Amino acid sequence: MKKFLALILCVMALTFAASCEPVSNEKLTMMAPDGAPALAVAKIMNDGTVGGRSIDAQIVSGADEIAAKTRAGEADISVMPINIAAKLYNAGVDIKLVSVNVEGCLYMVGKTPVASLNDLVGKVVYNIGEGGTPDLTFRYILQQNGIEYELGETAVEGKVVLNYVAAASTLIPLLKKGDAEYGIMGEPAVTNCNAAAGTTTVLNIQDEWKKITGEDYTQAGVVVKAERANDSTFMRALNKALSQNEQWCKNNAADIKEIITSKGSSLTVNFDEDLITRCNIHYSSADDAKANVEKYLNVLLSFDPSTIGGKLPDDGFYYGK
Repeated sequence: MKKFLALILCVMALTFAASCEPVSNEKLTMMAPDGAPALAVAKIMNDGTVGGRSIDAQIVSGADEIAAKTRAGEADISVMPINIAAKLYNAGVDIKLVSVNVEGCLYMVGKTPVASLNDLVGKVVYNIGEGGTPDLTFRYILQQNGIEYELGETAVEGKVVLNYVAAASTLIPLLKKGDAEYGIMGEPAVTNCNAAAGTTTVLNIQDEWKKITGEDYTQAGVVVKAERANDSTFMRALNKALSQNEQWCKNNAADIKEIITSKGSSLTVNFDEDLITRCNIHYSSADDAKANVEKYLNVLLSFDPSTIGGKLPDDGFYYGK
């Protein structure tokens, strides 16, 4: 009888314990654009789980694709430009900003040094993605420095001419052949370009932004479906993994290329601690970053309201611990 009671109690205890555990067989989809934003979640890609959930990590081509898939509900966790996240939220997509993870990885490369922005007057500057974050940022910097610009392919006296390509992979051959003199792109493509095309980094876009605004550049962050944000246990685990990511990347730099390639990255560059530092992969919770994010979005709002959906997102945009 005692053995029977003991068996019953044991079964009850195991049943109760199992009922208290978080769902661990649920698979969540995490998406990130190729490049530095993918590094912001490299640790999670390597671990394959967050808070007991299995993570299906996918690297996609860019911000447009990540926005479309997030809007369609295909991603539980997304890495994307902050302004795109705000635009989606303002359009009614039920997401929460968890953290800011990329504080700017944009640089100008070329074969001729640039002492100041005025050296670019009368030149053609290529950029990746018309209307995207690199383009908006550079146009704002030119405007705030009183430098006129126009779109085109041929140099114009007294102005900076802006020309666009779809991706760094298209721009690098142009720079190598001398068909383009200057180009703006993000790390780690910059390192790849300097090695392949014989260019050097001539301008740090983040530094130019800070000269004008006095603030760090909040380029990209992590968002989740709002329904995921209701799971406080999962969110604590996610924030912990994101906060550990920068140091993990530096400690495991030699492994990153293989990890992100296995998830769909087309990057061929070998990572080291210096390159990771230039990617500006950090972590600030949405709570801590809110004031800086709002300053960044206010700049875009004044420059081009359509880039953030016509207004600042309300407090519901930010995940609070």
